[in-house]
Amino acid sequence: MQKISKLKKYVELFNRHISRYLAQNISIKTVIYPVSTSGAVFEFIFNDDDDTTISRSDTRPTVGDVLISIPQSMVKGDIHNFTFSGTSLYLENNRIVVIKGENSSKEWDGNAVIKDIDRIVNSFNGEGR
Repeated sequence: MQKISKLKKYVELFNRHISRYLAQNISIKTVIYPVSTSGAVFEFIFNDDDDTTISRSDTRPTVGDVLISIPQSMVKGDIHNFTFSGTSLYLENNRIVVIKGENSSKEWDGNAVIKDIDRIVNSFNGEGR
């Protein structure tokens, strides 16, 4: 997904909907990783520094290329040939990595954002689905 307006809209909706679950002093810094094939990756980094920066990384060829370039321990080994579908969530310390593996509109609409946040909140509550 390289359509910047769609990527930014996802971030806007994500931040708006997750904010109701956060303490008042918590802000979200976001890094958008566009992908030239299907999907995209987002890093949502929680902080108490009032940092609400939204930045965009250079476009990478695949989701796997993004995951190789960021700190993560979810996927190891040679992931260049991995195919991601749907949405994968990786929660670690003060950040959430959202991996969107497809460009289908159902993965990017407002309902998808709400489902993603519901999965995150439920995993924190021990109700992982």
